[in-house]
Amino acid sequence: MRLLVPTNWDPDLIMPLSRLSADVEMYGVLPNSMIGSGGSGPDGVHMLEEQAEEYIQQARAAGLAFDYVLNSPSMGNMEWEENTHHELLEHLEWIDSAGVDSVTVTIPYLVELIKKQFPRLKVRLSTIAHVNSVSRAKLYEGLGVDSITLDVNVNRDLALLRAIRGAVSCELTVLVNNLCLYQCPYEYYHHDSLGHASQSCNGLEGRYADYCVLRCTLDRLSAPAQAIKCRWVRPEDVRTYETIGIDMFKTSSRAMSTERILKGAQAYASRHYEGNLYDILNVVVPKTGFISAAVPSARNSVIAPPGLYIDNQALAGFLDFFEKQNCPAGCHHCDYCDEVASRVVQCNRDEVSEYTAVVTAALESLSSSRIFGAKPRPGRHVR
Repeated sequence: MRLLVPTNWDPDLIMPLSRLSADVEMYGVLPNSMIGSGGSGPDGVHMLEEQAEEYIQQARAAGLAFDYVLNSPSMGNMEWEENTHHELLEHLEWIDSAGVDSVTVTIPYLVELIKKQFPRLKVRLSTIAHVNSVSRAKLYEGLGVDSITLDVNVNRDLALLRAIRGAVSCELTVLVNNLCLYQCPYEYYHHDSLGHASQSCNGLEGRYADYCVLRCTLDRLSAPAQAIKCRWVRPEDVRTYETIGIDMFKTSSRAMSTERILKGAQAYASRHYEGNLYDILNVVVPKTGFISAAVPSARNSVIAPPGLYIDNQALAGFLDFFEKQNCPAGCHHCDYCDEVASRVVQCNRDEVSEYTAVVTAALESLSSSRIFGAKPRPGRHVR
């Protein structure tokens, strides 16, 4: 098995990952970069490029290849301005000289630029590029990508995965522990917000609101079936994807603790996990400072979202249903995930109610512009 695992830049990750019964690679990015990234990283990381180089070399010395993440979905057209374009090239030159083995990108232009000017680097396409069809996979392979991380929304469309595998020869990767909503309506906006927030050339210097995380969390907690609809893959089901021909399995996120990153990597490397599946999934937590600013009366005890208990052993055979189900067309008339959730998902409803009340208040503070100091505006009726 080949496993792509995030780093939060903790040196204590390196040796445990190197000892797993899998071919492990690491991926990461400094908190701010010229291109930016479409995912959230760890808080409180302040590393210089020289320190990152040393970390990358330590990982490679331990037998771990390193992938540098450059997967912001947009650079705000800064790539077309002469001065910032040269800055972009200098950043890529540093990445190449730092000894990384591959880079993960979303912007199609960067695929071509890197393949032409930095041919040593392997180019991986991010899941943020939403490769969800044979046609899109073939077009990106035509641009020169060496690897495609598929759109997480197609993880359980097994027929489509087989069709894509049969149509392209490049490496295919599946993101296995994602807890984003299935067909999440906030996804594009979220990745774009994070991308701009992590760009060193952005004038807002990293400031953004956790609107998407709040909305996603509220929707998931309000309906337990949403936690089942999320396109995670159980460690026990990895074999099905290997049979299809998936080359690599990727865990996220870079913002998780070292303990949680290692727990997830160990579970997927062993293709087995006993206990609460939620403990190895990527749970994105809203920024506490933002909630406090939006809802000053919120108690600290309800800022962190309540956990779920998802009985992994009770999910044996869960994936079989998706061999024939057409989820995009049939979800409205299907109750499979609701039925599964009623058996395997548990939570403390009092904690959920308390937390959702805080999140609802924070969202109201945003939609009313109250957090920005705006005065209440009376409703307007349009005839």
